Amino acid sequence: MNQYSFSSRDIARLLALVVAIPMVPAPALGQQIIEEIVVTARKRSENLQDVPAAVAAFNAEELEERGIDNIVEIARLTPNITVNETSGLIAGALQIFIRGIGNDPGFDQGVGLYVDDVYLNRTSGALLDVYDIERIEVLKGPQGNLYGRNTIGGAIKYVSAEPDDEMRVHVSAKVGADDLRKFRAGISGPLAEGSVWGSFAVSQSGHDGYQTNRFDGGEYASPDVLSARGTLVAQLSERLRVKLVADLMRDRSDPYIPNRVAVNLGGSAGLGAFNSLLSTANNFVPGAAFLAPGQSLDTRIPTDIDSVNTAHLEDGFDKYFIDTDGLSLTATYDFNDAWSLKSVTGVRQVDRTSPFDFDGSDQVFINTLQFWKADDFSQELQLNYTSDRLNAVLGYYYLEGDYSVTSFTEQTPFLRLVTSHDKTIHVDERPLESTSFYANVDWGITARMQLSLGGRITTDKKSISQIADVELTNHVTACFNVPRLACNPATGTFVPIVLSPTGARIVPNLPFFQFFLPHRNQLGNVIAPGSAPTTSTYPENKIGEDEWDEFTPSARLSYRLSEDMLIYGGWSTGFKSGGFTFSGDDYQAPIYEPEVVTTYSIGAKSTLLDGTLRVNLEAFVNVYEDKQFSVVVLDGDQGRLVQQNDNVGEAESSGAEIEILWLPPVEGLAINLNVGILDTQIDELIESFDDVAPAALGTVAGCIESITQIGDESWQGNVANCNRLGYAPELTAQARVQYTMPVSSFGALTFGLDADYRDEMYTDSPVEITNPFFASAMSEARTLTNASVSFNTTDNRWRVTLEGKNLSDKRVLENTFNVSNFILGGYNRGRTWGLTVAYQMQ
Repeated sequence: MNQYSFSSRDIARLLALVVAIPMVPAPALGQQIIEEIVVTARKRSENLQDVPAAVAAFNAEELEERGIDNIVEIARLTPNITVNETSGLIAGALQIFIRGIGNDPGFDQGVGLYVDDVYLNRTSGALLDVYDIERIEVLKGPQGNLYGRNTIGGAIKYVSAEPDDEMRVHVSAKVGADDLRKFRAGISGPLAEGSVWGSFAVSQSGHDGYQTNRFDGGEYASPDVLSARGTLVAQLSERLRVKLVADLMRDRSDPYIPNRVAVNLGGSAGLGAFNSLLSTANNFVPGAAFLAPGQSLDTRIPTDIDSVNTAHLEDGFDKYFIDTDGLSLTATYDFNDAWSLKSVTGVRQVDRTSPFDFDGSDQVFINTLQFWKADDFSQELQLNYTSDRLNAVLGYYYLEGDYSVTSFTEQTPFLRLVTSHDKTIHVDERPLESTSFYANVDWGITARMQLSLGGRITTDKKSISQIADVELTNHVTACFNVPRLACNPATGTFVPIVLSPTGARIVPNLPFFQFFLPHRNQLGNVIAPGSAPTTSTYPENKIGEDEWDEFTPSARLSYRLSEDMLIYGGWSTGFKSGGFTFSGDDYQAPIYEPEVVTTYSIGAKSTLLDGTLRVNLEAFVNVYEDKQFSVVVLDGDQGRLVQQNDNVGEAESSGAEIEILWLPPVEGLAINLNVGILDTQIDELIESFDDVAPAALGTVAGCIESITQIGDESWQGNVANCNRLGYAPELTAQARVQYTMPVSSFGALTFGLDADYRDEMYTDSPVEITNPFFASAMSEARTLTNASVSFNTTDNRWRVTLEGKNLSDKRVLENTFNVSNFILGGYNRGRTWGLTVAYQMQ
């Protein structure tokens, strides 16, 4: 998938094109110009076009015109970004990738999400409803200097509206497809003239489910979410200003249920072999096999992507909920015109019950029901200096997070063949403490040239303390002395025929019976002869603790060719925090180190043709060090292969983006065009193999390199050529045409049409492309088309909007998750429509 690879010459041509645009004659007719957007990407307020970095920003008016109801939908506003609900694993959590870097499954997030300058340390409960909003900023590329940990892909800033001296009241109601119901209301204004202001806003949304559970006929994918926010601003003195924001979210949805995408039938551990071993005894004595006569393992793939099949243990999907509560206090003190001090204090709590169906079937292979709570406290201090030629910020950041989990997981012989494994986690504490100091200086060397230098020192401390017990049941398995079923201990050949209690009594009396396979405990020691089921209970506790220090510098040089043209180049760094492998039975949790990304970029920003054309371009190269992957490695203590998280990868990616907004010489017409290209490559990915000769390893699609023997029957090799990074479409593009026309003296009609294209991409990372099972985690290329027509009264009090989303009803995979023989996925929603009536008074 390297169709859109490009060279430095290609990048130079793109930059030359932007630089040459001022030579195009400006239109003779006077007309509206592009409005200035103020952003705070560099921790201070400035014009978007003055920031020498890739930043996209959207104000409340544009978000409303584009019909952006949820944070997920910003992916159709700017290129090289993918935003999804993690519906392939669990509903209610957010997954963001910018330029192919983001929330890899099993690791910390790679794109930071901020609400009113407070970092959201959890992706659960982060599916933010877009309401009571001032703007959303998308910062692309590593933000390790000013924003710190877990921003190696970039950051998204959600800035809520702030009350002022103007009294405002707004209310809106939307109805639509699947009995859509969305209600929003808010009020803001002065509480004490010139000194205290307040606002309160609420959003309630829901619609009927569009998923049907074949098991019981229940409807799912039916949201029921309440969000509210209150803001209080006070000018306590001429120099001191404080803002207090409280928000909450209550999610009582019937959640989206992951659906089957692929099932692995092949191999000795595939469902085909398991189905045979669990049912074969019925061929000799009906009722002797673990599976009842006529029963087989569910290997079906649904033909209808909205038809699911789950019988979750303890009615887990009916227990789903998420509660979030947030509180932030921002205080700004101006010492004088040059110096100011800003304090941002944040407290956030998340409480949720999470059901996991990892097999997508009413036959329980593996199910989990998890209860968890999280409490995060953060404190940031910023000392800011501003002058004509120099802007600087010196900061301190502290984050303390507490995460507590209890859960129950059931694994049956459908998954494990010869055993049942029920694990109860009684205590799972995962505290986090992060401290950092940072500084950034923007120095105007001349009136046209600016040098930006910065750096951040971060210390992350993490630990885990888990108390759990496992009930392990060994089922009766036997060897039959018949062709293809006989066992040969001398050669290590065993064909375990799994029996029912009836079979355990009858089979030993049959002439072809060989022997029962002995039962073993979790350490592999024999504990019983195997003629009857054996149940044992043992602790599976886990501890871990580590600390990491990272320095993330940045440097950038910009030059203003003219008042309307800025070119720049530089490099920036960021890191994703290290952590632990939580699965497995190791008492000491395996540790993996932070992942580091360095980005080199050049770009240009221009506002041309008398302010009617905005063209922003950036080209970049990302270099990964210590890439975090979930891989198979050799357990040295027990001599077996296990899956764990580790730093075993090196990767690179490169790309470019161009974003264009043009207001042609036709009053009321606006045209947007965005294009992003991305090329990714894994340079190194070390994985281990078992029971395969080195000669055979080298012939697997010719993609395994550097083979080394690490055990008696185990080898290690670089499988980079066999794997691809996920969530990295090679081409993304958006186009929009909007036209506003007056309707006599009553108001104006606004017509909008937009299209969002995303190339094919893998929906897991990494993906072994030589294995058809894993390679099925692929989202095909798609174009989503949306349209709207709005009527606004002349006084801007009333608005009526009719909108349609995904008009072509295109359905594709958005994300997937792989457990054992199953790949489950979540799909985008089909065609919808909505009618909104809104009123505002100001």
